[in-house]
Amino acid sequence: MTAQHFVLELGRAMHALGSPSYRVEDTMDACSRALGLEGSFFSTPTAIFAALAPRGSEPVTTLLRVAPGDHDLDRLSALYTIRDDVVTARITPEAGLERVRSVFATPDRSRPFADPLAHALAGAGAAVLFRGSLVEVGFAAVAGLLVGLISIVARLRPGLGDVQAPIACALVAFLVHAGASFGLQLDATVTTVAAIVVLLPGLSFTTALAELAIRHLASGSARLMGTLAVLLTMVVGVGIGDRCATLAFGRAVVVPGPELPWWANLPALLLTWIAYVILLRAARHQIVWILLAVAIGYGGARIGGALLTSELGAFVGALMVAATGNLYARWRRQPAAVVRTPGLLLLVPGSLGFRGLTTAVAGDFTASVPFLFHMLLVGGAIVAGLLMAGVLLPPPLDVEPDSRLRRVMRQ
Repeated sequence: MTAQHFVLELGRAMHALGSPSYRVEDTMDACSRALGLEGSFFSTPTAIFAALAPRGSEPVTTLLRVAPGDHDLDRLSALYTIRDDVVTARITPEAGLERVRSVFATPDRSRPFADPLAHALAGAGAAVLFRGSLVEVGFAAVAGLLVGLISIVARLRPGLGDVQAPIACALVAFLVHAGASFGLQLDATVTTVAAIVVLLPGLSFTTALAELAIRHLASGSARLMGTLAVLLTMVVGVGIGDRCATLAFGRAVVVPGPELPWWANLPALLLTWIAYVILLRAARHQIVWILLAVAIGYGGARIGGALLTSELGAFVGALMVAATGNLYARWRRQPAAVVRTPGLLLLVPGSLGFRGLTTAVAGDFTASVPFLFHMLLVGGAIVAGLLMAGVLLPPPLDVEPDSRLRRVMRQ
């Protein structure tokens, strides 16, 4: 029974750390086979169904209620180490179960001011990459700091978690409109999107498309609808904030400032790298790999966009990031997400969908359609790059067939 509990707890833990459904199922299936169990698993964004029993016995069906969690690369790496130690008989399933539980019993290493700082850095970096002016970069950093402070309040008051995103969007939109009303040269769309870029569910949207592409239809459909629901609530928040500011200050005149020179992208990428290190809860040995992922994702997209089109640029960037992540996983026996997640965060099309929906809310449905179609094309290109990388350079097996593992399977 302990081996079964280990498999179930490992699946629950991976789900809580942001792993896609197909990855959770593959890991649980590989571990159950390695431990002499027969199992069938079905994972969705809110539940895991498992039929599990020793070989030759009647399987017992278990339902685990789960909730989508935040990414934590340090803890995810620890889970991979525990998984390999158990299936290769370096430790017993009992010890592995205790270590999995201890991973989540350890307090979060992040400090209270770290997340607001990361939101501010991400907002400033995104404003530069969105071709904003120096004023827009500074305003996006200040508004991003506010978004980070709201996230702290939401953690202290769990009831605010479901409305954190729309509240943050409303406050940011209000501040941006107020700043433009008082004479600041601000492009409201660029500044608002940059300030809330961390909240945009672009990675969840891409994961949903990937699950649909590999015919994991239930999970992909549920995740896609959840992503659209989050986007809609954020757009409503922006609409409320902008309308309140209009009533308070009158209609603002949008006067964008001069764009920053091209070399400003380099410090913007460094700011984004630092933000990802904090937000993804990376360990020290993962920091350099995150920098490499950011550089590869951005460089691949720019090269692909220059040689092909912007959509195919996203394909090239995703292909390079995913292939590097698979190579890292093969070499270090660590999760490919250490490289793949930060690299894809630069490519995901959440901002495009957000701009399209905000344009539709403003009443210009004709102008919103190109944004939404572009979002779908970029998302599809990223998924194609991920699938192609899996063919050219497959990820490692969840269980390496060494001699100790074969002894375990014979018992």
